[in-house]
Amino acid sequence: MKKIINILFLSVLSATLLIACDRGRQPIFDKSLIGKTAPAFTLPQLGQASPLSLADHKGKLVMLNFWASWCPPCREEMPTFIKIQQQYGGDKFTILGASIEDEESVKRYADELKINYPVTYGADQASKVAAIYGDPDGALPYSVLISPEQKVLDIYTGIIKEEDFKEILKTHL
Repeated sequence: MKKIINILFLSVLSATLLIACDRGRQPIFDKSLIGKTAPAFTLPQLGQASPLSLADHKGKLVMLNFWASWCPPCREEMPTFIKIQQQYGGDKFTILGASIEDEESVKRYADELKINYPVTYGADQASKVAAIYGDPDGALPYSVLISPEQKVLDIYTGIIKEEDFKEILKTHL
């Protein structure tokens, strides 16, 4: 009987410790910004002397995409983003890429892929902006659709497939 009680006690203790460690939990995403004014931000822009500001894109539908070159899902969706920007980018729509890494890494990857939309860099700064936009854990890729009036229309976690991206644009352009 004493052995059974000890086993039960150790089982309960182990379960409690595992729960307390929060192992395996999913990232936290806060979608409460949907319908609200998109928070203003300014980040260093790759290849430009002046920083990128969301305010500079007022009047356009914007897909703000947080990514990193070391992130496999980000690498998977990047060719789609380049294709979508080529097909739809212009006066009414643009993608803004906010990389969560240093300038050198971003430049190397952007040059390799020939990214055709504005890209920012800065691990700390971009991570803070991602957190303000509802991604406090820094899970990537993370995208935010912003209206021409700079209201948050939707938030997307994970890869956006080409057909889904086209459907989003069909709805909002």
